Amino acid sequence: MDPTELFLLLLPLAVMLVILVIMVLYLAAKNDNLRHKEVEKLNELMRTGAVDKENFFMELQTMVHDKIINKDFCEQLEKLLEDSP
Repeated sequence: MDPTELFLLLLPLAVMLVILVIMVLYLAAKNDNLRHKEVEKLNELMRTGAVDKENFFMELQTMVHDKIINKDFCEQLEKLLEDSP
């Protein structure tokens, strides 16, 4: 096998690998943006008064179920909410 044949074999594989890595990074960033938007929407609803404490607990459980936040963070938020006036 001469070097040109090896180059012609490895070049398409390298290009496909780069494309796959770019796709994975793009999808991961898109998923993080969606999670960030959900949390921002919930914060805005709390500030405007559209969501009260009871609705907030249900929304937190929904976010845990959808794996937007983890269970430990949910428990911390619930504790802070219970301690607030």
